[in-house]
Amino acid sequence: MRTVLLSLLLAAPTLARAQYYEEHRALSLLGGPGLGYTSAIRGEEAETGLGLLIDVGASLTVGYDQDELFLAARGVVGKAGGEGVLLGGFRSSFGHEDWQTFFELGAAARLFSGTWLGPRIGFGLRHTLSDRLSWYGGLGLSLGFGSGMRADAEAFTGLQWSFPISAR
Repeated sequence: MRTVLLSLLLAAPTLARAQYYEEHRALSLLGGPGLGYTSAIRGEEAETGLGLLIDVGASLTVGYDQDELFLAARGVVGKAGGEGVLLGGFRSSFGHEDWQTFFELGAAARLFSGTWLGPRIGFGLRHTLSDRLSWYGGLGLSLGFGSGMRADAEAFTGLQWSFPISAR
């Protein structure tokens, strides 16, 4: 009986966290501008240059309330040409105050300027403006393989508009 009571006492913080998570599950809309730099090699041709970015996407909280899966469509115009990019991955935020840091791990797929697919990482800050609205900004790096090789660096910013949903 002591073992059961001790187990329940030790599990209480985890159970409390699980209940907190269920109450804070959300679907979010994401969108904002950015600036990127591309360096691509396709055959014997090299393309480099700056580009303007615009992202539109969504995210869904998973696991703890600070973690989310995201999917975004990105339009890019710039010296290296125009293209469409699909971004997806996992974002984990740290901190429970108005200011939080985040880390992203995912993939980028470019489909219209040749086929490129590769890993992407990002990191940045998020500031809570209200219960449902946050501002975020950060830096990202991605590699692409397929129609040659490419590396992209980006500075991005945007708004995240969250809608609470049931955990069931």
